[in-house]
Amino acid sequence: MTTRIVIITTGFLLVFGMSVSCSRDRSAGGPGATPQSSPGAADLAALKALFFADQSLEELLDMVEPTQTPPPNDPLSLFKSSVAASRANKTDEAKNHLKQALALPDTESRIGLWAWKGLRKLGEQPPADVADEIQGVVCELHNEAGVGTLAAYADGRARWIGSGGNALVWEVPGSDAQINDLITKLLTAAEPLVDAAPVSETHRTPEPNVDHFRVSILTYRGIRTVEVYGPSIEQSQPIGEVLVASVNLLDALTRKSAEAESKQKPSPR
Repeated sequence: MTTRIVIITTGFLLVFGMSVSCSRDRSAGGPGATPQSSPGAADLAALKALFFADQSLEELLDMVEPTQTPPPNDPLSLFKSSVAASRANKTDEAKNHLKQALALPDTESRIGLWAWKGLRKLGEQPPADVADEIQGVVCELHNEAGVGTLAAYADGRARWIGSGGNALVWEVPGSDAQINDLITKLLTAAEPLVDAAPVSETHRTPEPNVDHFRVSILTYRGIRTVEVYGPSIEQSQPIGEVLVASVNLLDALTRKSAEAESKQKPSPR
C-alpha cells in the first residue's frame, strides 16, 4: 500500500477520510478533491471542531455532506435516516440505524463516537465494558506561536492543525508501523487521565490560555478533559507522558509529510 498523507496549507480546506467535506465547500468531490476556496478562521474552527466528534447528528449533517453517490450502508446516510426516524418519534428505528453504523466493518473511530452521541440522546447508554475505552485523544498546546491541535484515534488515524493554519491528515491506518505504534502510545498514555475529570457531552471551549496544555479524551460515554499549566508539567506525571507522546507523534507525522512532499516534487532535469 502506498502511504498517503494529505498535506494542507493555508489556502486549502481539509478533506476528511470518511468521504465528507466542510459544508463551506460543497464543490469538493470526496477524498483528495482540491477545494476552490481558501479557508478563513471560521473554516478552520469548523474543521477543528470535527476532531472531537461531539456534534449532535443534526449538527454533523449540517457541517458535512456525503459523496455524490454514497456507498451501501454509508454511515452518514444511516445518521440521516436515524434523525428522520427520531423526528417521526420512531425511537427504536432511529436507534437501529445507529447500531447499523456501529456494526459496519472497519468503522472510523469518530463514526462510533457520533453514533453513541446519538444513542445517548435517544436514552441508550454504552455497555459498561466499552463505555470508557479511549476512542481518541485531542491535545491542544498554546504557546507563543498560537494553538496547535493534534488528534489521534483508536482506528489508527491522526489529524493536526497548527497555529498558522497548516494542517495534515494521516488517513492510512495500519500502513506504517511507527505511526501506528506512536498513536497507540499516545492513547495508552492518556488512560490514567480517564478518571481525572467528569464526563461532558461537548469539548471545552474556548481554546486553552497561553502556556496551557489541554487533553480531551474521547469515549462512548462522552469527553473527559484535563488541562494544566504547561511549565508545571513533569514528564513523570501522566499528563507529562501524554505531552511527550503527542510531540513524538507529531514529529513523526511531520517527517512523513515532508517525505511525501519531496516525492511529489518533479525531479530536476
